[in-house]
Amino acid sequence: MLLAALAPSWRRRVAVAGHSMEPLLKEGDWLLVDPGAYGDRRPHGGDLVVAHDPRDSRRLIVKRVLGVAQDGRLALAGDHPAHAHEADRIGAVDVEDVVGRPWLRYWPPHRFRLLTDRRD
Repeated sequence: MLLAALAPSWRRRVAVAGHSMEPLLKEGDWLLVDPGAYGDRRPHGGDLVVAHDPRDSRRLIVKRVLGVAQDGRLALAGDHPAHAHEADRIGAVDVEDVVGRPWLRYWPPHRFRLLTDRRD
């Protein structure tokens, strides 16, 4: 039963590269991503998302939703103060480009943790 629940997340696991999501996520962290986390609702301000980067759709980014525009597109940025204003540089993200929500940091073992949308 648990294995069946983990299978979709395992296929969507991602590695964190860079420092934009510190202190919550650090370079080298590996995350499981729930592809069905948002179901029928759109992500909203404060949510963590994994999405295709609008600058290069082959690349995935892990960011926090800053807000949702009237057209439904998302403004994303990192948690680190140096990345707090990167939404303009990233550009608006279509909800369809959201892969899912990171919910578990499983590697490295000493950083194992369930992830909430809180910044700590």
